[in-house]
Amino acid sequence: MTEISGAGAPTADATTAGSMVGSTTGSTTGSTADVQASGGVVGALKAVHLLQPWLGAVCVVVAAVVIAWLWWRRTRYLPWPRQLVVPAAAAASAVTFWLVVDVIWHPVADGVGWFVWTWVGVVGLVIAQLVTGNRTEGRHRAVRSRNRRLVRATESASSLVAVVASSLLAVNTFFASYPTLASVLGYGVATTPLNRLQGAAARSPAPVRGRGTLEETWRPPSDMPARGEAVTADIPAGDQSGTKGFTPRGAFIYLPPAYLGSQRPALPVLVLLTGQPGSPSDWFELGGLKDTMDAYAADHHGLAPVVVVADLLGSPYTNPLCSDTEAGGKVATYLEKDVPAWIRANLQVDDDPAHWAVAGLSNGGTCAMQVVTRSPGVYRTFLAISAEEHPTLGSVERTISQGFGGDRAAYEANDPISLMAAAPPGRYDGIAGILSVGRQDTSYRGAVPVLAEAATKSGMTVSTRQYDGAHTWAVWGPALADQVDWLGSRRLGIASPSPAS
Repeated sequence: MTEISGAGAPTADATTAGSMVGSTTGSTTGSTADVQASGGVVGALKAVHLLQPWLGAVCVVVAAVVIAWLWWRRTRYLPWPRQLVVPAAAAASAVTFWLVVDVIWHPVADGVGWFVWTWVGVVGLVIAQLVTGNRTEGRHRAVRSRNRRLVRATESASSLVAVVASSLLAVNTFFASYPTLASVLGYGVATTPLNRLQGAAARSPAPVRGRGTLEETWRPPSDMPARGEAVTADIPAGDQSGTKGFTPRGAFIYLPPAYLGSQRPALPVLVLLTGQPGSPSDWFELGGLKDTMDAYAADHHGLAPVVVVADLLGSPYTNPLCSDTEAGGKVATYLEKDVPAWIRANLQVDDDPAHWAVAGLSNGGTCAMQVVTRSPGVYRTFLAISAEEHPTLGSVERTISQGFGGDRAAYEANDPISLMAAAPPGRYDGIAGILSVGRQDTSYRGAVPVLAEAATKSGMTVSTRQYDGAHTWAVWGPALADQVDWLGSRRLGIASPSPAS
């Protein structure tokens, strides 16, 4: 096992706008907007960049000014003992939300995080100041004029808007999520339903993969475009395997330039998974997937993997543990049977599992490890970015009880470390992958050496990489951009290996 310290490539801001899901065989579902018809508005939204390095500090300053101003205008009229009730009420609101969301509901295994709850407390503080100060100053000054009430209402509304906007921007900056205002509104990447993309699913003569790489055996046709396409499609559960109890959201797909020309090569496949909470669109909207793949294709004569971002959750706020369970449905079957069958039936790709990879971030990184350890004959390569040590709902006990109905054997049958430890000799021969994480990701960093050791002992070939950043898109997008060269040259047969890969 080797460790490579990768700086990663920064992802560019998303450049186009999104629409939701179409299918190759049926009608499309709803779309966000006709981006081409509103290019001016979308362009203006793209110009509003939300990940400036100074923005977090500005949000803190704005919140502090609002709180100080409201104290001066409103709550300083309270007796000091009663003034202490205001921050206490704010703290109580933050703790209450934390209990309801992270302890009782528990939609995210590791919780929402202290940073979010701190800003919830800040918003609660401002609301407490507005409510308490309104009543108090009214008694002390007895102001009844209509103009004064209008001023106070404007002051209250502007204060609340300022602190709520600051909290949202601060949280977005902390997690390095939406790069522009366009991406917040779903206009970060333009997509086309697959069934509306002319010639996308049609078969064209494709060369048989020879002994060399695709760069050596294929030449781009004159009609090949310079950039790839982002498309959407429904990949239903159950068509091939009888999957029940799981309703996936629509998939987002990247088709490289080489796929869009008249002479199509047999392109490799990358099935990509997002984290939880999350959506298949996240890799395009937040992770700069299209820019990453277009950049790779530009360096390799239009060649890049066909990337299918499939759903593994069904909803942003559910965690079916990437497994076949009574509670979550047959997610494992969906990813290991339905998705590959749909890809082979609807896209012209390389059929060889040696040229198929599965990758994901956080919960999706854990899922990538689960998929490759359960079905090593389906995907022969993996990229696990910020993966968990085990599939989890917060603790092993809770995971077994709530996720697997108390069945420990079922849990171990879906736990990569358990599967790798129990694997017979040779089961994982030829499987290779990269385990990566952010250097400042204290919650997930410890899983990398554990997973790497287990994978190595089971016969896999693995390497590890670290990137500057924590458990955010500041790591995940650059990690994929950094690893795609290794993926294309070392595993998927696109290009000859370079020393850097």
